Amino acid sequence: MFRRLFRLALSLPEPVLSGLAGRSMLKPGIPALDVRARFHAWFVTRFGRSNGDAPADKRLPSLLSLALLDARPPASVTCRPTTVASPAGPLPARLYRPASAPARNAPILIYFHFGGCVLGDLDTCDTACALIAEKAGCLVLSVAYRLAPEHRFPAAVDDALASFRWVQANAGHIGADPSLIAIGGDSAGGYLAAAASLCLRDQKAALPFLQVLIYPVLEMDRRDMPPTPFDHNYPLTREDMIWFSDLYMNDIGDAADPRCSVARAERLAGLPPTLLVQAGHDLLHAEGAAFALRLEQEAVPLLRLDYPTLPHAFTAMSGGLPKARAALIEIARTLAASFAAGELVAPIQES
Repeated sequence: MFRRLFRLALSLPEPVLSGLAGRSMLKPGIPALDVRARFHAWFVTRFGRSNGDAPADKRLPSLLSLALLDARPPASVTCRPTTVASPAGPLPARLYRPASAPARNAPILIYFHFGGCVLGDLDTCDTACALIAEKAGCLVLSVAYRLAPEHRFPAAVDDALASFRWVQANAGHIGADPSLIAIGGDSAGGYLAAAASLCLRDQKAALPFLQVLIYPVLEMDRRDMPPTPFDHNYPLTREDMIWFSDLYMNDIGDAADPRCSVARAERLAGLPPTLLVQAGHDLLHAEGAAFALRLEQEAVPLLRLDYPTLPHAFTAMSGGLPKARAALIEIARTLAASFAAGELVAPIQES
């Protein structure tokens, strides 16, 4: 009922939503935040924030708040529970298969959910994974990596590496093409994909076909980071990032390890082709832009998608924000075009 009432309110005309949410704090040169995202932020900060700082206090409220904007997974995509073998034991996973995917040698995206390596589960990215599978025509394997503080760095990175190796070893069994294995995720999930790619490069192992980094976390120590215009924006604030980092790292020294802060890698050359997706109203935008510049300078094939009016975590907002759904579809179409071409390419624009 609560979700239905929120969705009903979200269908109000944009001027009404804008009046309820208050004026957008416009900054020079920055497009206004999507009005529905602004209304959602206004609503959640007043009625949906948790009252405690322990992970158990934050996990359910944070996911329920984002669930207000999520959509139902497309019916044409089947979802099969499975497990991924890892040195730490089996990891829960879901394999998404669209009706359009071939029974054998289908391209596959390994996906890791957002949540600061502290929050989230397979439900967090359920709709996003199913929608990407449907629109890209590929398999998607969503893996529930171990979370902090129960499992601190580098547990989640180890799980990401194990997931990639498991797909390599079991490609035939799950109907995947071993030459078309992409790896990706959003926020902390994007970080894990980037960290896994970095480790594979350094180990001189086979690399992913490409990496899909959706507003990735690239620096774990936020204390000395320069301020951004979005440090206090829902759903991710500077204080949230410090909270995540404190729970994820064993101590502040971990931040110097490139597996923890990918932006600190001495070189990026040799990484897989990279699809970098950014949200304009996101405190991670500046570090993502700096990372993109380094990738270009070090000759890593790069395609960048930037959505200036969307907030962090828009992958979980496709049910309430039409622009978020359109962004997910563009990401999926880019994947489809790249899988078909055998290299990272932009999709042909629809007329």
